[in-house]
Amino acid sequence: MQLNTYWSEADLSSREKIRTFEEVPLNERGLPETTYQMLHDGCTIDPDKVAIWYMHTGCDTPENAEATTYRQLWRRVNQTANLLSSLGIGKTDVVSLLMPTVTESQFVLWGGQAAGIINPVNWMLDSNILTHMIGSSEARVLAVYGGDEHIDLWPKVSEMIRSLPKIKAVVSIGGRRPHMRELSGVPVIDYEAVIEQFPDDHLASGRQIAGSDVAALFHTGGTTGTPKLAPQTHSAEVFSTWAYGMVYGTKAEDVRSTGLPVFHVGGALAGCLHTLVRGATLILMTSIGWRHPTAVSNFWNTVEAFRISAAALVPTIINQLLRLPIGGADISSLRVASTGTAPLSVHVAESFKSKVGIPLLETYGMTESTSVTTSNPRFGVRKTGSAGLPFPYQNIKAVHIDARTGSFTECAPNEAGNIVIEGPAVFGGYLDQAANNKVFLSAKWLDTGDLGYIDEDGYLWITGRAKDLIIRGGHNIDPRMIEEAFFKHPDVIDVAAIGVPDAYAGEVPGAYVVMKEDARVDAEDLLQFGAKTIPERAAVPKHYFLVKELPKTPLGKINKAALRVDATQREYLRVVQSLGIASLEKVEAVDQGSAGVRCRILLRSGPGHESETTAIRQALGAFTIPYDISFLQ
Repeated sequence: MQLNTYWSEADLSSREKIRTFEEVPLNERGLPETTYQMLHDGCTIDPDKVAIWYMHTGCDTPENAEATTYRQLWRRVNQTANLLSSLGIGKTDVVSLLMPTVTESQFVLWGGQAAGIINPVNWMLDSNILTHMIGSSEARVLAVYGGDEHIDLWPKVSEMIRSLPKIKAVVSIGGRRPHMRELSGVPVIDYEAVIEQFPDDHLASGRQIAGSDVAALFHTGGTTGTPKLAPQTHSAEVFSTWAYGMVYGTKAEDVRSTGLPVFHVGGALAGCLHTLVRGATLILMTSIGWRHPTAVSNFWNTVEAFRISAAALVPTIINQLLRLPIGGADISSLRVASTGTAPLSVHVAESFKSKVGIPLLETYGMTESTSVTTSNPRFGVRKTGSAGLPFPYQNIKAVHIDARTGSFTECAPNEAGNIVIEGPAVFGGYLDQAANNKVFLSAKWLDTGDLGYIDEDGYLWITGRAKDLIIRGGHNIDPRMIEEAFFKHPDVIDVAAIGVPDAYAGEVPGAYVVMKEDARVDAEDLLQFGAKTIPERAAVPKHYFLVKELPKTPLGKINKAALRVDATQREYLRVVQSLGIASLEKVEAVDQGSAGVRCRILLRSGPGHESETTAIRQALGAFTIPYDISFLQ
């Protein structure tokens, strides 16, 4: 068994101990330069150990799940890199990846970085957005999942390929074998049919990868507009992966599960690579992750079957697991669970600890910081509701930004401000240079767009997104204050607070609430509950929308952009209907991405439409969200 000296046990349980750890300069830690070398180090610890268990369903066990050893993994990573090199991929060439979190995704992710630059994209996005993203990356090869009973990407790929002239080959890998040899003149390569002809123990191209080489182009996880592409270097990915493993104390004997997608930087690095480079065992939970109908419902049995010691979760899944009996499942192997991608309710975190017997380690990170960059310490003081301490060598501040000059002043402990980050994991800017305006402060500090504070012990507390603030008549309202209050209601499963357009105040708080099926609660009950439990009177929601579920992004985050669109449509429709407009056909709100929300009011043509139009303009004149009036011919 080979051991790598850059891994060690370290006490990183407090700010002071992290500072002591940082007294050794990072460049003396002996980290490998590249993800290729780092993965090699992990694969050679115990080559015949199972590296990856892939579950086709949430009910799989080691008896019927698909096993891949470290020896097999390293062979396939090299063979995949050499296949891509044979297709003309060099160090500055891009391979776009449309794949769910299946075993083969690991071959392409890390083999793609060894050959050139990998661009994992969200295969669930609209084909027009995907075409724009892949076109912007100037990808030359497209690696596509072959498909299964849940996923068929070929209609989307067939539509996109005609608008991607730089794509010279499509590689079909994993799932079903391809039934076509070309798409619009572009050859389709059957991975399984050709892969064994390539060397499996070295890079045939002879490439010498540098830490400063770009390894990947990950897209941002925003919910409006076209996602931006963020280049990440090998050294940034290596550091982020190493820091995560050090903070969590990951060891080769660990078994870690993930349901996060590999197009998400947290899923690729913290979820997958970090496990593999430590020589631990990775559990991949179905091609559609947590959305598989048996993944959540059988999770406690999965923990027992695979003896899972660490689980990466997201808030929406945690809420579901809390309603799921553990029953007779033996979950004693589970020692740590982490959560990120979205803020977690204090009430939910405490309920999880009470039910499962272990704390949830809340984390914070973003694409631009190369995955997770803070976490509550596994062995130190855990502050429920906080995002924990910065990783070693990463610096985080809460600051007040001068909008005119771009300069900033650091906030005092517990004083809220804008959160900025600096350190070896912070990216150098978006691929599109036009998107880099005001991204960095004083050249090196990344403005995250998040609001929060650093407490007296150095813990980060996120209070919201700058864009998610509800501004009622010039008064800033933190939506988390509202959400935390309603999570205390015994019948509330999920809640999201957003701003609803208002003619007088600009916007007022509104709450979308998911109740238990047997709950006998209406909007008036919620109003009374909110008035009693929300400490700030202006923050008590004026509107309550009881819904069966909240819209989610592919990463499991609550899609507040969709809720703002829905709230706008509801309010504009209410106002127009109150006018008694006989010719009203429909009112529709549309998300225009970076241009914001716009409402469209459609009337039927006929006599008197001028007076109706005037009445609508008068009624909506004080609202800030723009609208158009058109007529159905």
